[in-house]
Amino acid sequence: MSKNEISKSIIDSCYLIHSNLGPGLFENVYENILFSNLKTKA
Repeated sequence: MSKNEISKSIIDSCYLIHSNLGPGLFENVYENILFSNLKTKA
């Protein structure tokens, strides 16, 4: 994967997570969900 593809994957995942869950959760909750989401894409 190129740097641009990795960046796009991260930003897309962050957007989807935030739009589905909304604001107000602890940062570590978002981090754990993002990690799981990116791990399944790899």
